[in-house]
Amino acid sequence: MLHLRLAFAACVICGLWLACSTREGASPEASPAGRQVVAEIDGKPVTMSELDTWIKEDLYKHEIAQKSASEVFDLRSEALDRMLAERLVSVEAQRKGITIEELMKQESAKAPAVTNQEISAFYDENKARVGNQTLEQLAPRIRSHLEHQKKQEAWSKYLDSLREQAKVVVRLEQPRVKVAADGPARGPQGAPVTIVEFSDFECPFCRREESTVKELLARYPDKVRFVYRHFPLPMHPRAQPTAEAAACADEQGHFWDYHAKLFTDPPHLEDADLQRYATELGLDTTAFQQCVSQHKTKDLVGSDLAAGKAAGVSGTPAFFVNGLMISGARPVDSFTKVIDKELQQSAKADKEPAQGAKAGG
Repeated sequence: MLHLRLAFAACVICGLWLACSTREGASPEASPAGRQVVAEIDGKPVTMSELDTWIKEDLYKHEIAQKSASEVFDLRSEALDRMLAERLVSVEAQRKGITIEELMKQESAKAPAVTNQEISAFYDENKARVGNQTLEQLAPRIRSHLEHQKKQEAWSKYLDSLREQAKVVVRLEQPRVKVAADGPARGPQGAPVTIVEFSDFECPFCRREESTVKELLARYPDKVRFVYRHFPLPMHPRAQPTAEAAACADEQGHFWDYHAKLFTDPPHLEDADLQRYATELGLDTTAFQQCVSQHKTKDLVGSDLAAGKAAGVSGTPAFFVNGLMISGARPVDSFTKVIDKELQQSAKADKEPAQGAKAGG
């Protein structure tokens, strides 16, 4: 998760360089504009600097007013990463006697060159999305995209190294949210880590994240329990009926097989498709059709949706790893860092009582 945020900080800091260098000079309060008197109260001046500070505080309060604890944490955490990145880069640029822009150019230039093989591989992976355009037609654009991506990665790794050298310690702790692990599940019942996902079958990001979920379950077969909960979004017209159909399949013990059918790419989620999947999986199609047509699982889906909203979910996919929220489609390492930390804490907690019992005996 930290690596992803550093990459985000790398993108943002590019747009903040001028502001960073300005802040390194005179503060707004010390500048003529900051000292400008904008009002008086009983003859006492109110300066532009005081007004700007009040506006910032007011905007911040307005920004977090409707956010959940997890969303406020994400906001603060991303801001903290950007702030740390700015300070580290500013100090390093001053140490080297160059500007921040020159420092970034130097470090980004260390990115490896894009090869023709990488361009071909990217084209093959995205062939279904490019229509009739050939590799020769798209090669320059693909090269430019991959070069930009590699420069971003090089800069992100450089920021990681600066953090390591400076021995940065982040003490901002993410709040845990109580989320019931109710729903179709994979993995052992007593696993030390439980991941609850709120998902939407019509959401392309949920579909994309399926490979990440599969990799996590393969990597932690005895340590992670994965629970699926429905969160059909209102802008997806087929999300609600599909969620109800999946719950109907679950009543016959075929949720995960049906789940796999629904997350094919491209998706096919019309009523005829939902019925066809039930037939292909050998379900009792009469009972399935009756369950779907009578909306027997509507309340179950609604209960999941309400639970997600109560937990602060506003989009999909949304994951809760032992109550720690991870929003959106993220790479595997965003989860493994959280899971590994949870496993370490679990092992430590198991070890301490054992040591205490031994000492007492």
